[in-house]
Amino acid sequence: MALNKIPLSLYVHLPWCETQCPYCDFSITTQPVDSNDVRLAEAIIKDIKHSSDFIAGRKFKSIYFGGGTPSLASTKSIKQILDSVRDRLESSSAEITLEMNPNDVSEKKIEGLLEAGINRISLGIQSYSDQELQALGRNHDRKSAIRATKILKDINTTIDLIYGIEKQTPESVAKNLETIIDSNINHLSLYQLTIEPNTIFYKKELLLPGEAAIEKMEVIAKDLLEKNGFEQYEVSSWSKPGCKSQHNLNYWQFGDFLGVGPGSHSKISNNQEIIRYRKIKPLEGYIKNQKSTDLKMISGNELDMDLAMNLLRIKNGLQHQNLTIDLPASFLKKYQRGVDEGLLLKGKIGATQKGYQFLNETIQLFF
Repeated sequence: MALNKIPLSLYVHLPWCETQCPYCDFSITTQPVDSNDVRLAEAIIKDIKHSSDFIAGRKFKSIYFGGGTPSLASTKSIKQILDSVRDRLESSSAEITLEMNPNDVSEKKIEGLLEAGINRISLGIQSYSDQELQALGRNHDRKSAIRATKILKDINTTIDLIYGIEKQTPESVAKNLETIIDSNINHLSLYQLTIEPNTIFYKKELLLPGEAAIEKMEVIAKDLLEKNGFEQYEVSSWSKPGCKSQHNLNYWQFGDFLGVGPGSHSKISNNQEIIRYRKIKPLEGYIKNQKSTDLKMISGNELDMDLAMNLLRIKNGLQHQNLTIDLPASFLKKYQRGVDEGLLLKGKIGATQKGYQFLNETIQLFF
């Protein structure tokens, strides 16, 4: 695979959070931001500058500020980072996303972010029900979620919603979705609550909805969203026409991404191997020295699995000519077995309706 032909995105991790959500296993800190956001911005700029071997002369296809809660950082620090990479963007209209919590959304803040160069907001609503927000340990309520949604109605915005929350009902999921449908929001990320190890929820006994209720929630979501102009283009992603997340699509199409900031992950192509690594997690440690850790070369069966876990997420599949990577012979051999079993599409890379319905089982073909 020719490195200079593989699209490259930039992921910027800003780790601040006001509280630790009980379902979250991301790299975060709850220490106050103070002026540390500017110090971190300077470290991130240095990190990008020292990553020239991995960038390999490429321009960034997209930029994504994740966290943590990036909206807790000052607009000044975000502008600092964006100013340093403006001439490294593929185009002046490249997608630049910033994650926000509802409590941080104000007309003044949005105006400042747009002026800094942000052109897409990812809003972590999770639910419009006070009971469900409390169950998730969120630090906002229904009122602030509604207010934030209204402020962002004319901005390119995606909303995160979670279903399968403790004591949640299918009717409540429908109400959450109707609130989004009634707004002018053009993209939705809809996730089932999963309990990850190393989270507060993992140590608790939760009364989560059963399989039948979860299935009903998914049927309701599909019906409501499709009737109202949303198309599912990935396992958790729904979009109005022309509003797909370009940054996330680059992940799923197996493009490269450079991660900067404490605890950020990177994936870089290198001939027939993939390099994955992450940055050290402690905030102060990263500010002082942006060193990498856990560097791993992925090839063979592991690469086949990595490819399957990304490419097969995309609904309706990918045409071979749209792939920016050369698929290994071992992957194609396993893929053919999936075609024979009616789980994978013939003529392009993707899952059939049956394969998509049982995606986790389909991916096991690539072990």
